[in-house]
Amino acid sequence: MTTARTAGVFLLLTALATAISVPTRLLADADQPTLTESLLAIIANRGYYATGGAARFVSGIVLLAAAWFVWRAMADYHRPAVGLAAGFLGLSGVITAVSGACAVAIAASVPSPAGPAATLVVGDGLPNLQPLADARWITGTVGFTLAGLGLIALGPAQWRIGGLLKASAIADVIIGVAMLFIWIDAATVMHRMSGVAFLLWLIVSGIWLVAGLLKTPEPVSETR
Repeated sequence: MTTARTAGVFLLLTALATAISVPTRLLADADQPTLTESLLAIIANRGYYATGGAARFVSGIVLLAAAWFVWRAMADYHRPAVGLAAGFLGLSGVITAVSGACAVAIAASVPSPAGPAATLVVGDGLPNLQPLADARWITGTVGFTLAGLGLIALGPAQWRIGGLLKASAIADVIIGVAMLFIWIDAATVMHRMSGVAFLLWLIVSGIWLVAGLLKTPEPVSETR
């Protein structure tokens, strides 16, 4: 298998893991206004929450591998841009894996319901997992941001390849910029749209690479 096809396989695996992590986390319904309410939701839906965290951990690991192979496959097109993009995507993978591990740890730390769970509060039946919950949120947000920066950085390389990828380069920059809005709480609709767009990018890019559509470039100057 060529390097480009290997990169495509890892991108598709990232998409698969992401497609599992997002709905299972939503089914867990853990995004509640208070820590107590979030932990109660996790107790009631521990399986969904743990599955979402594990899938997120896997998605981070395979994204790290994908970044390495994207670098090896595309560096000759625009070494500085691809190097920066692969760095952002790889770091995103590492931090995303940490976020997933935090979620799994939270699921493992909450008690099993042994009565009316709604009567439990933090400090009285519920452990204070605020630091772990904060770590899960910040690593998840930073990981998503870095992935967006990776797409923006990859644009010049795709533009240099030419053809249909010129349109893809523009789309990638737009998606990457939209992903940066994850830090703005009021942009909830933008969060959802950019998340779906990133998943589609993983799928389309993965299929394109697996199909062997990336041609070997002629040598170019790095400063060209």
